[in-house]
Amino acid sequence: MARLWQGSRPRARRMKMKKNGFSLIELLISSSLILFLITGAAQLLGLSLAAKKSADFQFRASRLASSRLETLKALPHDSDELRAGAHEELVNDPSSPEAYRIAWQVDDVNQSLKKVVLEFFSPNKPRKKAVFCLLLYRELEF
Repeated sequence: MARLWQGSRPRARRMKMKKNGFSLIELLISSSLILFLITGAAQLLGLSLAAKKSADFQFRASRLASSRLETLKALPHDSDELRAGAHEELVNDPSSPEAYRIAWQVDDVNQSLKKVVLEFFSPNKPRKKAVFCLLLYRELEF
């Protein structure tokens, strides 16, 4: 009987030792899970910053283009800025130190109708643009 008692003691010690700390495999699994979560969060952060930058450009483009389209609508139908052809202008945004390029193409559809296509270009990326269209009808004066 004494032997059985002594034989079971080391097993109890072994079980106590396992409960005192983490094994190497547990640490590797937990650190890989944390790394996986941090990598996913970093990718989401990058995507959200790119979406914000694009949204800022679209907002500036719509605000400045709207201002330019209102100016074109207020002009007489026969003004130089509304003659058929391509026109271009650099515009400074008060909320940004950059100058944006606005180009517009005027097409005479008929004697009393003009089509104005306005393109708003980013100063840093010339391929990135926003496009707006305006139809001007002489009899309606807009």
